Amino acid sequence: MGLHIQTLDAIPADAGRKYFIYLLDYGWEEPLVNTLMQNFTNMARMASDSDAVVIAGISPVHFANDVFSWHGINGEDGEAILPAIMITSLHPTYFIENQNGARGEISDKLIIIPLKKACKTTDDVIKLIQSIFKDIKGGGAPMSFSVAKEMKKEEHGRFADSLLLEPNFAGVGVRLPQLLQWLVKKK
Repeated sequence: MGLHIQTLDAIPADAGRKYFIYLLDYGWEEPLVNTLMQNFTNMARMASDSDAVVIAGISPVHFANDVFSWHGINGEDGEAILPAIMITSLHPTYFIENQNGARGEISDKLIIIPLKKACKTTDDVIKLIQSIFKDIKGGGAPMSFSVAKEMKKEEHGRFADSLLLEPNFAGVGVRLPQLLQWLVKKK
C-alpha cells in the first residue's frame, strides 16, 4: 500500500501494518529525491505485496514537519540526514498525537537510511528501493549495511532507539532482514 498525503491526519488510525516506510526530504529538487518520488507507485505496489505501507508527502516540507522537523530527526541534524528513507513499526498516529516537541514514551524503533550516503547515482536509489522491499518480503539477496550511528532513546532529546545506516563496502556488515527483526522486537 502506498499513500501520497498532505498530512498524517489522512492515515486511518486502524491502518495495521508491520512496517511503515516514510520518505523524508526537505522539498529541494535534486536527482536522488526525484528518482525516489518518481518510483513511488512502484514502491506502493511492492509494499502492497508485503506487510508494509510507504508514505510520502504531496508537499514534502509540510509532511516531513509532521514526522520530524527538517532541523532535527530524532536528535540528529536534519540537514546531514535528509533526504532519507525511514523504516519503522511506529504508526503515523504517534506523530499526530505527539506534535510540538512533546514525545510520548514508545518501544518502537527507527531505521534511517540517508540517501546521500547510501546512493551516489539515481540507479543506486532504485537498487536500494528494490532491496528494501525484497528484504521486507523475505526474498532476494539482501543488501548489506553498516551501522553508521546507533542512537539511544532519551539521549540528546531522542524519543526512540534508532540506527543510522550506510552501505557496507568493507565486507563486514549487517543485512537488512536482521535489522528488520531488531525493528519489530519490542523491549
